[in-house]
Amino acid sequence: MGLTKKQKKLLIIIGTIIAVYLGFEYLLPLFVPFLLAYFIAWILRPFVSMLHRKLKVPLALGGGIGVLLFLSIVCGIIIYIGKILVEQLVLFLRNIPVYQAYLTSQVYGVCSGCDRLFNKDAGHSWNMLSKGSEALTEFVQEVLLPKITTQTLKFAVNTVELFAGIVIVIVAAILFVKDMEEYKEGLRKSEFYPAVHRITKKLSETGIAYLKTQVVIMSIIGILCVIGFWILKNPYALLIGVGIAIFDAFPVLGSGLILIPWALVMLLSKNFFAAAVLITLYILCQFIREFLEPKLLGNKIGIQPIYSLMSMYIGLQLFGVFGFFLGPLGLVIIRTVVNTYAGDTKILFTEEDS
Repeated sequence: MGLTKKQKKLLIIIGTIIAVYLGFEYLLPLFVPFLLAYFIAWILRPFVSMLHRKLKVPLALGGGIGVLLFLSIVCGIIIYIGKILVEQLVLFLRNIPVYQAYLTSQVYGVCSGCDRLFNKDAGHSWNMLSKGSEALTEFVQEVLLPKITTQTLKFAVNTVELFAGIVIVIVAAILFVKDMEEYKEGLRKSEFYPAVHRITKKLSETGIAYLKTQVVIMSIIGILCVIGFWILKNPYALLIGVGIAIFDAFPVLGSGLILIPWALVMLLSKNFFAAAVLITLYILCQFIREFLEPKLLGNKIGIQPIYSLMSMYIGLQLFGVFGFFLGPLGLVIIRTVVNTYAGDTKILFTEEDS
């Protein structure tokens, strides 16, 4: 007896999930340099073609000039922003004792108020909180710090591999620029091209749209937050702005989980100007996301927020920091493949289908 339609759909879903996981876990790391090189070549192709057409510069030479110029600009920006981020992070770490003392005094005052409110002995709430903080400190020292140290050593060991990867990206980008049309023609003649093109065409409207939308929105929100905290003369403006931009990408939670409590603290401290700036930043962040996300995405994704959040969490657990983007992208790939080869299905929990 043959498989029913639902059984076939279920098999396609399970097979696609397994294929996406194995692809992200084992194949993607191998092809990342070449994907990055192709992306750079795609950006530079018009510039290199102009040099070849107007100045008769050979494609290989023009590609080399374009790639080196592009990487120089990108690296310059990364180094400049990274320098500021590191300086602000170092300043924050140096000032931790000051912030800790201030926070301790504020928390002690709140604990004293709780003791009076609930008719407890003086110091009861503080002692309970102290026990919890001691457990947290022990966890940080015994679990988190060793992990951070291990990751730091691993990062140092992988530095040589990073430079080797950069060289590969440069060479591959030049080769892509030089022979891009030949590569495209070769792919079109492949017997796998129709099936692959069918998937990649839909992914270009979903996965790429999702990544582009998140990068654009996070960039705008990050710039706004940096400007806002610069107005407040906060010494960690860039560090906090980048953090809020990343946090804002989480469904439902967003920047409000940081900005609103902060604004309330400023109001209680009678710092009305800072509170007004923080509330304004929150409103702007919400407006940007609510306005731009539908404009950039339209109905291309159609994934409900809870499943997007689940995919982010699963991605983080499976692939680390990059899983924040790989999780939702994997969900989009699964949905696209299943809807392409199994027809419309409500198993994928989309807004259109629910």
